[in-house]
Amino acid sequence: MTEPPPRRPRYTRERWLETSIEVLARDGIGGVTIERLASMLGVTRGSFYHHYFTDREDLLRTILDYWAQELTVRVCDEVRSLHLDPRTSLLALMRMIRSRKAASYDVAIRGWALRDPMAQRVVRETDEVRLEFARELFRGMGYDGLDVENRSRLFLYYEMTEPSACHGQSPELLSELLEKRHAFLTAEAPSGVSRDVSFGRALSRSPSRAGTAE
Repeated sequence: MTEPPPRRPRYTRERWLETSIEVLARDGIGGVTIERLASMLGVTRGSFYHHYFTDREDLLRTILDYWAQELTVRVCDEVRSLHLDPRTSLLALMRMIRSRKAASYDVAIRGWALRDPMAQRVVRETDEVRLEFARELFRGMGYDGLDVENRSRLFLYYEMTEPSACHGQSPELLSELLEKRHAFLTAEAPSGVSRDVSFGRALSRSPSRAGTAE
């Protein structure tokens, strides 16, 4: 008689992380407690410590690492791997931010950072990675000086607030706005300029692991 396969854990470290981020987005950092998460997952507090995290601080560092690495660095890496021209890369980046919901937790993370030095440092470092990536794209289109900085900041500030500011709007409208926004940001690009952008430089300052020494 064939033995049944071994039982897989009902909840993984990733499931704890996903639930924690959703609670953070909905209720803020104060809502992310071990007791509440265990209750939502239908497990004991002991499983949190025994299988997944050393303590709440470890969980919070993991949330910040996920936000910085998976929702910023990995997205930039994937755009880079497409080997597109800078203007098309910007459009691909905007679409990927939306499809991956990469900015969905920005408001909650930033609210947390107002009161927590660890979160504040990760937000600062991650914003610089995002800005530098955008700067490289706009430089690749031929912009320079304040044109680069203005376009990069407009891009970043809009993309990171749209999920909360435009909540409930139709996907069709959001797609149309995205296309128009891209056209607006890349309008009047210097003519006769076509050069590749150095993506590597934009990613060279990946946010360091949360909680480690600067």
